[in-house]
Amino acid sequence: MNKVSISNKKTQSVAITILVIIFASFVLSVVTQTLIDPIGLYAGGVTGIAQIILHSLGLIINNDINSLKDFLGVLNLILLIPFNILALKISKKYALYTVISTVVQTITLSFGNFWVSLGIFRNPDGTYEVLSCVLVAAILVGGMNGIMMRRGATSGGIITLCQYINLKNGKSVGFINLIISSLIIVFGSLISFFDPSQGSFGSAMTTALYTAVFFILQSIVLDSIHTAYNKVRLEIITEKGDELVKKLIEYMPHGITIEKGIGGFTGREKAILNIVIQKSESNYYSKEILEFDPTAFITIVPVSRIFGKFNAQIIDK
Repeated sequence: MNKVSISNKKTQSVAITILVIIFASFVLSVVTQTLIDPIGLYAGGVTGIAQIILHSLGLIINNDINSLKDFLGVLNLILLIPFNILALKISKKYALYTVISTVVQTITLSFGNFWVSLGIFRNPDGTYEVLSCVLVAAILVGGMNGIMMRRGATSGGIITLCQYINLKNGKSVGFINLIISSLIIVFGSLISFFDPSQGSFGSAMTTALYTAVFFILQSIVLDSIHTAYNKVRLEIITEKGDELVKKLIEYMPHGITIEKGIGGFTGREKAILNIVIQKSESNYYSKEILEFDPTAFITIVPVSRIFGKFNAQIIDK
């Protein structure tokens, strides 16, 4: 049994992970410019905050947000800096992945008017089917973030903060992201209310409702894909209890509770080992345990909450 990182995927290619980050970050940025921004909604996290700042600045200067679209990438980069520093506290490789995502986002977002001019998802008459845009954007954003997080990376920003909090206390990444995004809904609605081109309570409520639907759906998609940090209880029934415990303690960063039992059919004494681990670890340890003791019986049960110390680490650390 060899010591492995939390991902338990020693064959995982860093090159493939980087390609996934580049692709996903590119899609996230294009979706923001072609689906979210044109219908007056706000993306989640730092990009959404950058949108709000630019929209507010546009109202102050000349009420023309379109003239500021190409500055979204630069502003997004500036706002991401403190979160990229936070990423270093998670792991150096995680920070590297976050920086790559930040660079791709900055470059892609800097061509905002170009992406809008392509007319992706736009009707022939120049209008947008708002609900369709919201649903497609939510699925793409939640999906891309979920895929990156399964590879041990994120798009940076608020997601990095969510990831950090998740590792500290086990809170759902999607739930934390939803709470933070709620603040964006409030400020985005206020801007819609004061925008002369919209300027009504009904317009502000419409922006708030559609943005809320977008955030809720993307959080659901994100959590359905990003399950690697979910906790499970591994129960092992084995006749090689002492030997197996020594192996697990040497290489596993989690505690083990040992009970004694007797086999109903054989009448032989058995050891019952209970271990709480991350879901991403379950396949690896199950395989290694069965290789060590082919007669072992293993059950894996989801754990909803944990109180007390749990040693969680970033995937692909």
